[in-house]
Amino acid sequence: MIKFFRNIRKNLLSQGKTGKYFKYAIGEIILVVIGILIALQINNWNEANKRVDQEEKMLIELLVNLRKDSIDNAINARWYERVEKSAVIINQTLEQRIPWHDSLATHFGNLYTHGISTYNTSAFENLKSIGFNLISNDSIRIALTNLYGISYKLVEKTEDQMSKDNFNAMIAPVLTSRLKMERWFHAVPYNYEALIDDLIFQETVRFRGITMGYVGSNTRDANRRVTNLINMIERELKGK
Repeated sequence: MIKFFRNIRKNLLSQGKTGKYFKYAIGEIILVVIGILIALQINNWNEANKRVDQEEKMLIELLVNLRKDSIDNAINARWYERVEKSAVIINQTLEQRIPWHDSLATHFGNLYTHGISTYNTSAFENLKSIGFNLISNDSIRIALTNLYGISYKLVEKTEDQMSKDNFNAMIAPVLTSRLKMERWFHAVPYNYEALIDDLIFQETVRFRGITMGYVGSNTRDANRRVTNLINMIERELKGK
């Protein structure tokens, strides 16, 4: 093609048609520029399509992780609620000086339990490495950073401090000196009657219930954010 245009220019020069030659040369330059612009436009279009495909893939990965987190959060929230309720039942029973009955063994056993958060962050970490600007929807981008940067960190921090550290340092010594763990979720007092007037035990149980209720509240709040984010991403994917 280049050789073809070069021959035309040579013929025009050889015929002494310099005016036509310059007009043709200018026209040829314009055609080349237009060709370059078209090529750039096609390249930009291809890159835009690649970016849309990459964003869609990332949103799907995030959606998979969030759905798993939603299940995990719901399970953990139920565990924390279970401990909180058992603590209330135990203290009400002791304060009302109600005699021992076997159903209390489950509530005493629940004092030893707590949830364990295992968040799926692979997609979010991948997004961080690529760049948050990959997500075109500002609301989704903000919701993601709030969830992973604030809500999840709060749950993990309170879970570590209140479910684990406080339990090992403050709760476990009181429980193990007064309760016999016969099997999982089942504990019986060495001396139930003594617990009725044992204020240290009752305050420990109350503290356990309150702190587990707080962690459970944070977990439920995080899960509400997860549910909202899932809905946002699903709507975004439907629109693509």
